[in-house]
Amino acid sequence: METGNKPRILIRRIGAFLTDILLLFVVIVPASFLLLWVTGYMPRTGPEIWHWLLLTASLPAWLYFILCDHSARGATVGKRLFKLRAVTTASERISLGRALVRTAVKLIPWEVTHVSGFGLANQPALQTAGLIAAYGLIFAYLIVLAISRGRRSVHDLVVRTEVQSRQT
Repeated sequence: METGNKPRILIRRIGAFLTDILLLFVVIVPASFLLLWVTGYMPRTGPEIWHWLLLTASLPAWLYFILCDHSARGATVGKRLFKLRAVTTASERISLGRALVRTAVKLIPWEVTHVSGFGLANQPALQTAGLIAAYGLIFAYLIVLAISRGRRSVHDLVVRTEVQSRQT
């Protein structure tokens, strides 16, 4: 492993994740509105919106990250563009179970934000506490990522994975 490559992996990894989130947003939002239009369903309360988000945003995002991490390339579209791949610490392909847990831990801040922002809409104190917790988690994940210079974040530590430069 090249020492000079570590900081570049950090920047590339952040770029890859932002690319994936943008891609998911571009696909999920129109699909969600289309589904609303086709079904005629209109969530009105915070909890109804939260349930709708679970179905139309969380489920597709979870499947995307799980299947991409488990794929032979070990890479999402963002990681492919930034020439990265996720592997075990032994540089092996990530198993489906490990990809599931990795995604679960990675998306905890996302899910806490959804629950707090919508599911707890009628409970302002809990809503605020949840949103503070979500942003605290994001900060902690970024700190761990920075300390490892992009190789590992919290979800990588939990399942013993890392992100490496892909051989071209």
